[in-house]
Amino acid sequence: MPHIFYGQVQKDHLVLDRHETKHIKVVRLKKGDMIKATDGKGTLYTCVLNEIKKDRSTATIKESKRIEEIPAEAEHTLCIASQGWGRLRWIVEKSVELGVDRLIIYKSVRSRSYKDKYNKVQLIVRDSAKQCERYAFPEVLFFEDFSFLSILKGNTVVLHKSGRPAELKDFKGRVNLIVGPEGDFTQEEADMLAENGTPISFGRKILRFETAAILSVGLVAFLNGKI
Repeated sequence: MPHIFYGQVQKDHLVLDRHETKHIKVVRLKKGDMIKATDGKGTLYTCVLNEIKKDRSTATIKESKRIEEIPAEAEHTLCIASQGWGRLRWIVEKSVELGVDRLIIYKSVRSRSYKDKYNKVQLIVRDSAKQCERYAFPEVLFFEDFSFLSILKGNTVVLHKSGRPAELKDFKGRVNLIVGPEGDFTQEEADMLAENGTPISFGRKILRFETAAILSVGLVAFLNGKI
């Protein structure tokens, strides 16, 4: 993992929490060493470590640079539901690396709620962003139903075997990707989503939901220059 750290800005210094302090100790940094860090909002900081304690560290900011990412017209959202934490975790990790701008984790009839894992998801997002040297972390939202549909803007694609064949144009520009859980949508959910988006299919094979999610995110990333 590249040694990029996350910190909260307080005037002329960064405060690094327990998670980041553990990272600092693992790579054997010491007081006075230079580090690179981000606030997760798109800024890269060059800092000097001036305090390393058990649960927090601080670093004095020496330089800062705004890192411009993809403009709003190419933003994309991934909406996912899952019954299994392991698969959900994997999707979150890989979609962050592929440049997703917003993650919506929702509950469907055949999935479970993950609002109790908010902090765990945020740590996965943070570590994945640091891994690929991404300085603007994606927004993460949790919903207990399909009310997230009301906040989506742009082209909405629903990945489902009943949809029409996918085309490259489906993944260009601002796009929302909706993926169902392992057990698929109920018919009522599928009908509702068809009214709010365009159901598409990747072909004859029935893909696991995480495979379909990463394939679609990868297409968006590639076609819009996000990787």
